[in-house]
Amino acid sequence: MKILSQKQAFAMVALIFFTACKEVKKAEVDTQEVIEKIATTPEEQLAEIMKFWPGKYNNDKQIAEAKAAGEAVWQLDDTGKDGWLQIESHYIKIDNPAIGENVLYVEEYRDHQPDSIYRQRIYTLDIDSTQTIRVKMWPFKDKKKFIGAWKNPQMLDSLTVEEISAYPAICDLIVQKEGNAYNMNMNGKDCAFGNSVFNYQVRLTKDVFAYRDKITTLDTGEIISTAAGYAYHNLDRIE
Repeated sequence: MKILSQKQAFAMVALIFFTACKEVKKAEVDTQEVIEKIATTPEEQLAEIMKFWPGKYNNDKQIAEAKAAGEAVWQLDDTGKDGWLQIESHYIKIDNPAIGENVLYVEEYRDHQPDSIYRQRIYTLDIDSTQTIRVKMWPFKDKKKFIGAWKNPQMLDSLTVEEISAYPAICDLIVQKEGNAYNMNMNGKDCAFGNSVFNYQVRLTKDVFAYRDKITTLDTGEIISTAAGYAYHNLDRIE
């Protein structure tokens, strides 16, 4: 067995100590990077939403589970009415400064039939004076002109504000972050027209877009229309 001199032994101990310190420093840096990546300010959260949301989603898995459990699935011929809806959603980020800085094109259809449009909107996302992120929804005036734009977003390059019409601010989605998810809800009974209250809610994570909506009466709260008992439709990211 080779016996190390005092100088050699000191050098080896120093090398081990230096290597260990490097590993600790690297771990600290890695941890710090993770901490820094957590979106905390409204600006960071808005940027994260715009990163998360674009994509293609469907709830085929949820529908298969519902059918296996004997639950109703609402088909286009109205069989299974009021049950689960089979939805495919396309959220496309578009560059159109005339409409807004953070703009999404939304096109959803039922039962894998692109002509059976369920929802078509422009969403604009902004931070208001209270530092709250809001999602404003803009229906299209011409219901057919831009159908299929998710396959060809260039169709929307020439879209003007005059071709869409925003719902009033009382129907904006108010965004709150909870853990790794963003909850987007209309504010109570604010989105009311006559005796009808509209309530649309969204829950967004990196890989899942979930929604539920209902219409109720303003005076009694009785449900006029909803699907699957106002349960969340969970759409998995597929692209």
